[in-house]
Amino acid sequence: MPPKVQFTREDGLYHSFCGLVSVGWLYQKIKDSFFLILGTHTCAHLLQNTLGVMIFARPRFAVSLLEEADLSSSQPQIADQIAEIKREHKPSVIFLLSSCTPEVMKVEFEGLAHSVSTPEVPVLFVPASGLDFTFSQSEDSVLQALLPFCPVAPPEDKRIVFLGSVNDAIADDFALEAARLGLPVAGFLPANHFHELPPIGPGTVIAPLQPFLPKAANLLANERGATVLSSLFPFGPDGCRNFWEELAAHFGVKVDLAEREAAAWERIKEHTELLRGKKVFFAADTLLELPLARFLRAAGAEVIECSTPYINRRFHARELERLDGVRLVEQANFERQLRSIAEEQPDLVISNIITANPLIGRGVVAKWGTEFIFSPIHGWAGVNTLVGLFTKSMRRHARLDPLGLDPVWTAGVMPSAPGDVIPLTQG
Repeated sequence: MPPKVQFTREDGLYHSFCGLVSVGWLYQKIKDSFFLILGTHTCAHLLQNTLGVMIFARPRFAVSLLEEADLSSSQPQIADQIAEIKREHKPSVIFLLSSCTPEVMKVEFEGLAHSVSTPEVPVLFVPASGLDFTFSQSEDSVLQALLPFCPVAPPEDKRIVFLGSVNDAIADDFALEAARLGLPVAGFLPANHFHELPPIGPGTVIAPLQPFLPKAANLLANERGATVLSSLFPFGPDGCRNFWEELAAHFGVKVDLAEREAAAWERIKEHTELLRGKKVFFAADTLLELPLARFLRAAGAEVIECSTPYINRRFHARELERLDGVRLVEQANFERQLRSIAEEQPDLVISNIITANPLIGRGVVAKWGTEFIFSPIHGWAGVNTLVGLFTKSMRRHARLDPLGLDPVWTAGVMPSAPGDVIPLTQG
């Protein structure tokens, strides 16, 4: 990465949404799994409300509740719960997730998982505490737990493993595109079923689909000798072109996808015309911020700040190259961000789930960053969905504002902390 691409690290909260929430997409992706969270009533309340579980649904996750009596015991007892899970759900693998309270209690999770694990149904410990992980990062922990169960591929077996969970339709799109380009695919990690994990060895090319999986990618390189693709992540026409051209090059296949990229941009022209010249401010916490900001910049928007919980210089190198000149901030201080938003008057703010609604209440055109995690925005098939997520909020504001139905930033104040006020002006 060129040394001129710099970022600032501030002192803000870097985990504003709990790592347990990754269960919401992972239990659906790994269809023969069960996720057991050792936590409190707060954990149960979070999952029940955040994931919107219907009363008649039988999701394959649960919370083993810690009560006051458990605080004095050396280790929680979960053997009966594991037996019930096996009996009722018949999973092939059970993931035991940590949360904040047992982490503080110093529960020995590795030993706890081992005590209830069997060769037939392994129980795998997954660190996912909100003290240490933002909510998308905990997928990295799940994939690290799965790595020992991936078969070892011989060195001569040169194939692709796509790294990161995407829904089945998007996964099919990647498999079909690889076949169209004549590229051999070993599978996806995570796979749809525990016993379908792809073989990985020195000849494997790991193609990351998500920007929040650097630890799993690094382990695959160090422990299996696999090659990790260094490219843009496959978001938007520019990202998809770079991703596939770089991936093909690893197999000696030279492809030029300039026409494919141009056709994709033309397909979303109505959206990019709205985005062109607009000022966008990223204050979210999903770890998707870098590739999303790069896509918006390519679409003609002006990214005035891109904040994200973590920046990995090696794993995010290609994205950082394309963001030269953008104000990049790691672990941003939210009070400072509020002042910047008030001063710079962005046309769109991508914010976390905690702060988006208060910003909207003050007339800021804001978007939940969380929506990007749960939407099919990868690859060529996801281009329209991706750009539509940005423009939907802007179109809504444009429709409501002339009718006087949307709040506006008046010449008043917006508190950022007790006793502190920030003057705001009409945007």
